[in-house]
Amino acid sequence: MSSQLQHSQSSAARYRSVHLLYVLSLVIITSSLIYWSSPFSNDSASRPEPAVVSVDASVQRVVETRHHINDIDVVTPTIHPSTASLPTTFSTTPTTALPSPPESTVALDDPSLMTTSATYSVSSTAARPLLASSSLSSLYTSSSALPSTVLSTADSSNELSPSPRQSTTADTLDVENYVSFHGSIRDGRGLGNQMFDLAAVVYVAELTGRQPAILKFNDTIEMEEVFDLSIKRFDDLRPRYVFSELRSRSLAYDRRVEELANGSLAEDVRGKSIFLFGYYQSWKYTLNVERRLRHHFTFLPEIRQFVDKFLADSRPPGWVAGYVRVGIHVRRGDVLRRGKEKFGHTTPDERYFAHAMRYFVDRFDRVQFIVASNGIEWCRQKLANFWTTLRHRVNMTFVSPRSAGEDFAVVASCDHVIVSTGSYGWWAAWLARGITIYYADWPRNGSAVASMFKREEYFAPTWIGMT
Repeated sequence: MSSQLQHSQSSAARYRSVHLLYVLSLVIITSSLIYWSSPFSNDSASRPEPAVVSVDASVQRVVETRHHINDIDVVTPTIHPSTASLPTTFSTTPTTALPSPPESTVALDDPSLMTTSATYSVSSTAARPLLASSSLSSLYTSSSALPSTVLSTADSSNELSPSPRQSTTADTLDVENYVSFHGSIRDGRGLGNQMFDLAAVVYVAELTGRQPAILKFNDTIEMEEVFDLSIKRFDDLRPRYVFSELRSRSLAYDRRVEELANGSLAEDVRGKSIFLFGYYQSWKYTLNVERRLRHHFTFLPEIRQFVDKFLADSRPPGWVAGYVRVGIHVRRGDVLRRGKEKFGHTTPDERYFAHAMRYFVDRFDRVQFIVASNGIEWCRQKLANFWTTLRHRVNMTFVSPRSAGEDFAVVASCDHVIVSTGSYGWWAAWLARGITIYYADWPRNGSAVASMFKREEYFAPTWIGMT
């Protein structure tokens, strides 16, 4: 009996030992499995990591905003983006430098001011030509200055474009989404000419379903000294397609731009950024993009502050309300030179301004005329006497010359505008959105300027021509 009891106890002890060993083995195996599958295992460093592309904050903003030109509603009843499909993948292989229009035959208004053998490079440290800001309707003066056909990006050996080549980055991949103006905008043309260029860029961007863009220059363009443009800047945009306006349409509308959307040129620009070469001076380039343009042409805070102070300080004594401000831009200076006259420019005399001012005096009880000019002393001598017989109804205020941007902003902030000639006054009137009177004896008939000019396409149809 005692022997059986001892045997039973021994068997129970062996069973417990085996059971304990089994449980202990199971715990060890389970722990091992958990350990080796853990992300903190010492061997995890040997596993391949996923590729990570680092994008800085500025590039991230591009990705987030590249589908929107502005956060505003724009009604576009007649312009329709191209519906053709675009490539969804892009190669990052550097492309061959692409040529642009010839750079040696662009003149600024006057054939004597020819800019020759000049390459306008984004990376160049040379300062832009120091030309008077009043060269505001710069035009081509020879048939070689602007090709009469659209230039493909493989048609020429010379280039007015960024150099040296920038490395391909996230900024340069989706190039078919952008439209920009050509580097020749830095040839010395003034504020008004630059605004026409940007209007064409925004117009073609809307036309083709793209966004406007500006290349990065080492020096600023004049628009940037006046406006908060709110347009994305790029080191480079390649591949590109350069569209050149017809020389005969520099002061008119070049309908061929419409072919970039759904016409014969749509296939040529597929997968490329579009660069516009020319002057594009026509009110038609503002069609359907007016709200967008006004957003881009928002005065810088310091410009706006100057204008507000000037208008407050120059309010006629006793005039609190019930009067209108009429800005008068008088272009003198450069257009009086013999070369300008020969080229086709004309200059209005005091009779034109008196006639135009009378138009407003006959329609409003009280009028403050605010005069800005690059010949302000002539204005004081010739225009000041207009109000002497109407002192209770008319006030004449002359803007002491400051910067081109500040003078421009004062005129553009008036209710109505009288312009002499040139794109500077043209854009001040456009921004003012009131009644505009322009000098109808510009340009001289039979002149080089006249050969590029279509009155019904240059001046808005609601503007009033006078002599």
